[in-house]
Amino acid sequence: MLHPTTDEDGNIEEVTNCDAIFHFMSVFWKIIFSVVPPAHYGGGYPCFLGSLVMIGATTFFAGELAGLMGCVFNMLPGLTAITFVSIGTSIPDTFASRIAA
Repeated sequence: MLHPTTDEDGNIEEVTNCDAIFHFMSVFWKIIFSVVPPAHYGGGYPCFLGSLVMIGATTFFAGELAGLMGCVFNMLPGLTAITFVSIGTSIPDTFASRIAA
């Protein structure tokens, strides 16, 4: 939720512009991922499987978007994988994305 909070001394901390921007940027993802059931249902298995499905869908979406951007910019698939798919991932994931592309 986006609202003013109080710190340990009881002082009111207003919402910063950066907090508001990140909140509104993440609302879409919060709504999409709200279909994953809570962890206490079914011993956690529905939550685990729902999370796997959502991670797979997000990965597929990111891969397709990177492929489209590479096509628009007339880039080779290997170069597209290195630049777009590997953003935000670690070095081992970068090489795995390059091989997958």
